[in-house]
Parts: sequence; structure tokens; C-alpha cells
Amino acid sequence: METLTNVSLSETTQKAKETSVQEFNISKDIFETDIISDESNVLGEKQQIVESVHFSDIEDLSKEHLKDTPESPTVEDVNTVISSDTSPKELKNKTDEDSNEDSDSMPDLIWPEKKSKVPTDLRSTLSSSTSQDTGFGSEDVGDTSPDEIPSKTDSLTSGSQDAVDSKLTTQTEDSEAEDSSVMDILGNGLLIKKILTAGYGIDTRPTNGDIVTLKVEGRREDGKLVDNEEITFYLNDGDVILAFDLAAALMEQGEKCELRTDAKYAYGSLGREPDIPKDSKLIYILELLHVQHAPELSSLSFEERLKIGESKRERGNYLFGRSDYTGAINSYNKAVKVLVDPELNAGLDKTSHSILVESSVKCYNNMAACQLKIDAFDAVIRSCEKVLASETNNVKALYRIGKAYGAKGEIEQAITFMRRAIKLDPESKMLNQEMLNLTRRKLKETKTEKELYQKMLGVKPTQNQPSDKKKTRNSKTFIKWTVAAGVVAAALVSVGVAFFRTS
Repeated sequence: METLTNVSLSETTQKAKETSVQEFNISKDIFETDIISDESNVLGEKQQIVESVHFSDIEDLSKEHLKDTPESPTVEDVNTVISSDTSPKELKNKTDEDSNEDSDSMPDLIWPEKKSKVPTDLRSTLSSSTSQDTGFGSEDVGDTSPDEIPSKTDSLTSGSQDAVDSKLTTQTEDSEAEDSSVMDILGNGLLIKKILTAGYGIDTRPTNGDIVTLKVEGRREDGKLVDNEEITFYLNDGDVILAFDLAAALMEQGEKCELRTDAKYAYGSLGREPDIPKDSKLIYILELLHVQHAPELSSLSFEERLKIGESKRERGNYLFGRSDYTGAINSYNKAVKVLVDPELNAGLDKTSHSILVESSVKCYNNMAACQLKIDAFDAVIRSCEKVLASETNNVKALYRIGKAYGAKGEIEQAITFMRRAIKLDPESKMLNQEMLNLTRRKLKETKTEKELYQKMLGVKPTQNQPSDKKKTRNSKTFIKWTVAAGVVAAALVSVGVAFFRTS
């Protein structure tokens, strides 16, 4: 009987173990399915994978199943078996047969085939990165501890993370390479340069004063073509709009770029008649065709110097008309430096010399006009003195220097130059009006000075001076006596004439 009891207990325990393993396999299938379904979102979600596994649920599931398994045989069950007609040997054989039947009906511990939802490219990355056994494909299920699962999940995701990081880095580098062709020249977003075709290297960039040739194609924002030409100019001499000077200094020879400029660096609030309205933003395609270092001034001929000087003077006149007085002054200064060179002019014939002097006088006179506009009175005086040194009777220079002295409060000096100008052009209303203004200011200053002197001497302005009423009364008395004297004189004359006739 003791042998029979041990056999029954061992069979029952074996069944319970087999059932627990089967249920653990089911739970493991659930666990693996959750893991694989989450592999598509494995980046940044490691904690979600770990948290989706609840080993306490597995243990609870196994315990519930053990409750449903046959309990261990009691003493009553054993007695029942003993009281039966079955012999111990037959009972043992029957028990072995039942055990074989149960074992045959029990499914093999084979993992079901899983269908992963992970994309093919990511699955290949994951498989290559998972070189260690995760425990899901092992037949020794009992050797895998649940505590080891998070660390194996970490190894599962590390390769994927590296792959994605590498891809992001590559994209960032490509983006930076693309952005390197775009330059915010002034940092305010108003002048943007984008390279379309690279040039021949940074060594081919022009420097200040170099002669550059640009191919220019300009359009308004609505697409209308406003420029399509080749222009040659001295870099940063103010010969072109500011946008061209700033962009060309950053271009390489052979480079082609797109330049987007605000109206501030193009044609401003005045625009350009007839095709560019005021405050127009423009889009240019520029190509730097040629760069040439500026020649030495001494190497230029008289004709070349005159041509350069005249072009800069005309540029100054254009800027003056646009009220860009500072830009105009810069252009006039550039022209004067080319035209006025005592050493170079000394070797010229009289005619050539007089032509250069005439051109420089125009530049100085126009420069003085600009300087008056910006209240640079000392500069006006210097410019006019340059003119008067060559042409003593230049009316414009006399007028402007007189006006500058008047603005500084030196009235006597101003009147002196203004009188000289009026003598040369007495019919000029402008000169006479300015002279009248200066004279009034002089009288006012004289009166003010007289009153100041009286105050300094302690004499009241009205002291020792007859009042207006007294003056009027005296005047009336004088008139009366004058009339009376006239009447008396007339009477005496009449009496004398009558006496002469009677005698």
C-alpha cells in the first residue's frame, strides 16, 4: 500500500509540473508577442517594453491552474483502492498506461511561429544588433530568470538606437552642408546671398578698390525683369547700389549666386524710374566674371584720369538728386583724388591742366552743396576755398561760403563774401535775399550789443532821450512858429512893396 501511495503522488505531481510548464509557455508566448509588437516603437520606449511584462500575472496564472489540478490522494482514496479486487501489480500497470496516455496527449514544447510587424529594414538592423540569446528561443525555459529580461531588452534596442543616431547625424550634416551655401550678409535678414555655382576659391575674391565685372540679372518680386547687363565698377567706391558692393566682396571669381535684397540696400524709398517702384525688394542673379587689381594712379593717362573722375562726379550728381548726400560726398571725393594730383598735373600742357581744374572745381562746388545740406559748415568753407583758389570770382563758391559763415554766426565774414557775389551777379534774387537776411541779423545784433553796453555802463536805454509825446509837442510848436514867421514875412514884404509904389 505504501508503494501504491507513492506512485499515485508522483504521478499527480508530475502532471502538475507539466501543466505549469505548459501554462508558463502560454504566458511566455504572450510576453514574446508583446515584445515583438513593440519592436517597431523600440526607440525611446524601452521602459514601455519592460513595464508591459508582469511576472506576477504569470505566477498568479500558474497558481490558478494548480488549484484546478487533482489533489494528492487521501487515506480514504488509498483504502478504496486497496479494498478493490485489483492486485497491486495490475494497478501499477494500469497507472503506467494512464501516464503514457497523458504524455501522448500532451503537446510538445515547440514555440509557435511569430509574425513580426517590424519593417524589414529595421528587423534586419535589430537581428544584426542582437547577438546574445534573449531566452525566448531556448528550450531550457526554466533557466531564464525574469530579472534578466530588462537587460536583454536593452541589448535589443542599443543597436537600433545607434543606427537611428547615425542616420540623424548624416541628415544633420547634409542640412548643414546645404545651409552653408546661404549667407545672411548683414545678419538682419535683409540681404541674403545663396551660392548657385561655386567659384575658383577664396583667393580669387576681390578686395576694396579692385575693378570687378558682374553679370547682372535683376527682377522684382513679381518676376518683372529690371536689369540684364554686365557692369564694371571699382569695388566699394559707391559706383553701384550697396547690395552689389557688399555681395561682390564675398564672391569668388566664377561664382554665381542669388542675391535677395531689401529696398534699403537697393533703390530705397525713391525707387528707380520707370521700372522699380519705391520700397521694392529685388532678386538678383549675379556672376563674378572678372577681377582686376586697381592700377596705380601714376600709370593712368590724362584721358583715363578724366574719364574716371567724370564718371564719379556724375555718380555723385545722381546720388545728390536722390538726397543721398553722404554717398554723393564720397563720390566727389573719389573724383577729386583722381583729378587733382600736383605731381601728375605738372607735366600736362596748359589745355589739359585747365580741363582737369574745371572738372575738379565742379566737384568741390557740388561737394560744398552737399555739405550745406548736412550742416557741415567747416567742410563747406574748406571746399569753397579750394574753388576760390582756382577761380576767385566763382559766384556759387562765394554764395556758399558766405552762407556757411552766416550759419556759424560770423555775420561780418558772411556779408563780405555775399557783397562780392552780388557785385558779380547783382540781379540774383537769391543773393539779394540772403544779403537782406544778413543785414537784418547785423542790425539786430548791433542793437543788442548797444543795449548790452548800456547795461554794462549803468545807463538806461531811455535816459537823456525825449519822450515820444514831448517830441510830438515840440514838433507842433515848431510848425506853428514857422507858419507865423512866414505870415509876418509875407506881411512885411507886402508893406514894403506898397510903400515903394507910393513913393
